[in-house]
Amino acid sequence: MTTDGPNPPSLLDRARAWRDADPDPQTRAELDARIQRGDVRDCFDPPLGFGTAGLRGLAGPGPAHMNHRLIQRVTAVLADLLRAEVPDAAERGVVIGYDARHGSAALAETAAQTIAGAGLGVHVFDTYAPTPLVAFAALELQTAAGLVLTASHNPPEYLGYKVYGARGVQIVSPTDERIAQALGALPAGVEIPQITAAEAETSEVCPYWRVHGDALRAAYRQAVARPVADPTPPLRVAYSAMHGVAGDLVRGVLAEQGGIELVEVEAQAAPDGDFPTVRFPNPEEPGALDQLTARAAAVDADVALATDPDGDRLAVALPDGHGDWQVLMGDQTGALMGDYLMRQADAARGFVMNTVVSSRLLGRLAAHHGVGYEQTLTGFKWLWKRALEREQDGDHLLFAYEDAIGFCPTRRVRDKDGIATAAVVTEMARAAKAAGTTLYAQLQALYRRHGLSVNRQVSLKLSGDDARERMNGHLQALRREPPAAVAGLAVERVHDYWAAERYAPDGRDAEPIPLPASDLIQLDLAGGCHASIRPSGTEPKLKIYLEYLGAPDSDDLAAEQAQAVERLEGIAKDLEGRLTDEQ
Repeated sequence: MTTDGPNPPSLLDRARAWRDADPDPQTRAELDARIQRGDVRDCFDPPLGFGTAGLRGLAGPGPAHMNHRLIQRVTAVLADLLRAEVPDAAERGVVIGYDARHGSAALAETAAQTIAGAGLGVHVFDTYAPTPLVAFAALELQTAAGLVLTASHNPPEYLGYKVYGARGVQIVSPTDERIAQALGALPAGVEIPQITAAEAETSEVCPYWRVHGDALRAAYRQAVARPVADPTPPLRVAYSAMHGVAGDLVRGVLAEQGGIELVEVEAQAAPDGDFPTVRFPNPEEPGALDQLTARAAAVDADVALATDPDGDRLAVALPDGHGDWQVLMGDQTGALMGDYLMRQADAARGFVMNTVVSSRLLGRLAAHHGVGYEQTLTGFKWLWKRALEREQDGDHLLFAYEDAIGFCPTRRVRDKDGIATAAVVTEMARAAKAAGTTLYAQLQALYRRHGLSVNRQVSLKLSGDDARERMNGHLQALRREPPAAVAGLAVERVHDYWAAERYAPDGRDAEPIPLPASDLIQLDLAGGCHASIRPSGTEPKLKIYLEYLGAPDSDDLAAEQAQAVERLEGIAKDLEGRLTDEQ
């Protein structure tokens, strides 16, 4: 495919070329109206970036929005890359799934027609497919790639496009960078062949077009379910599908475990792209689980679970023994699951992983169990990339998680999987009940034995036309002159992931960080506190991750918790002053 050359056409000419090639009458008409007004810049500048999760953005015309023409273009670029780099790509084909968002199914059909038009085989589903099912299918069917049309837990007006590579893992650099460069160089009006499912039957270009249904879903359930010979004691589980597409598979997986009474939030059980009962369909958002915890309390459930809209993450809430329901943070669920799975596994050459902004408590638990431990950059693409490298050397992944309620308890899905996680959490809850205790009590016991972990996240959003420049300036200033103390706590170590080295605040004792460069700064503070700061990739916002990790063998968790919260609040306030314009 050729580029526009050294003299790209004017913006209006690009807009006309895009309009003429757009297969969707609605976005074509919207762009045409803007062309008549001479108002097209917002549709082109800036274009959606192809990054960590592929593409994600608002629906609308032009490359700055999600639409059929953009999906044609990015899928054509991906097909070119697959033919060039993946042996037998045409025969292996590409598996494509979609969630219940308005527009996802239609965009998935466009992606499939583009894959077929490029001469590669097509695997699709007969209905919605949770993201973990697509990741499983990419590995099970040994496809050249996997695509999911999903915006996960974003608001209803967003759409997304996620890419798995030939090993069933999300693509990483430099592959994503090559796709982004080729996409940017593609002429606006380039013709992209399309072949429909009906045409594929007689096509000499497309090898096949296969529709998958119950058999593949059954294979997935068998791979992640955890049936037990004696499903006692019985367990009552409250569950919300959050208007997403994971409900059927969660019901099936838990039914195979046996002895579970599943009590659902009925108003949130059916897939619905409007997400009518939640302001923001993210289980981590304050208030998102109110209906779930109310239902759990009403039926005296043992545990409450919620999958996010595409089913790759799981929220967990537990009764605390005092009449209240506590929604766990990702690091809390990660500690419970990590400890449980390490106790069940053979430690020989086993290892667990989490990300650099996740709790370091997992490392202490791994040391206790004689298991290897490692942290990677944020995102499951990095966790599984590193896991595969270690497994080639003979190690064996036992568990991986990231703080944003993403967990991977199975090697059959090389990504976070809320459905498989639901099976493990219910198994854990049943084991605790059989032992006469609860998961909440077991979490407190972990804290007493290995050290209290308290986590907080803070977002600092800057405003104004130069907000991103100011944000980057604050980060660079922090790198150039790290503080000697934050909130009265001495800075003991600085981890600069952009420079890929860690050092004392005065620059001495530098040592390399063996990870790809990333715009992240961490400060190790006295008193067991840690702060991680990184910019948002989509808006002028800084994300701060705080952790207090206490000493083992605590004798008063309540007092230590109160002190830890006070320390973290002080750190957050100090960093807000340093990283915004309030200094």
